[in-house]
Amino acid sequence: MAHKLIRFTGLAILAALLVFPAAAPAANLPAGVSAELPVAMTCPGQAPDGQMVKLVMGRAKIPVKYDMFLEPKDLAGNKTLILILGGSGKGLGSAGVDLREEMKRAEALIAEATKLKMKLIGVHAGGLDRRGDVSTKLIDIVAPKMQYIIVREDGNQDGLFNKLAAQHKIPLTVVKQTPDMGDIFKALFKQ
Repeated sequence: MAHKLIRFTGLAILAALLVFPAAAPAANLPAGVSAELPVAMTCPGQAPDGQMVKLVMGRAKIPVKYDMFLEPKDLAGNKTLILILGGSGKGLGSAGVDLREEMKRAEALIAEATKLKMKLIGVHAGGLDRRGDVSTKLIDIVAPKMQYIIVREDGNQDGLFNKLAAQHKIPLTVVKQTPDMGDIFKALFKQ
């Protein structure tokens, strides 16, 4: 009888852990890093990573205006601009734009956001898959102008983002997986 009770109790505890997982530890942001709502987000480079980040932000209950074709005129009224640091040749082709156009759009968005005194955040969420030539060109132009960068660990295996962050004095957070960014966004937007 006692053996059955112990087994039942063990199963109940296991079930409770599966249904009610332990709270994740609070995200540690670099000193002085914060951002404000409302937030606009786009992916110059047309990679699907923007959709992933939008989903992560939604799960973290952070409202975001995501527009794959966001233009500088669309920034008014926002306090934070998130630029996804990843590109896709397929995505560019499907969107009917080329990399030069997207690089110009990114530069115009950064210039307008700076003029509006918006917080500029770069997010590299695609990992190693988003470190090809298209992404590298975008990262080289966009990342140095960010005020904060969040990157998935496998997208930083060569330390590129560490080098950029150190060289341009940009706070950097590295996460294991894209869903881990949810806690970062909660802390960043104090949600």
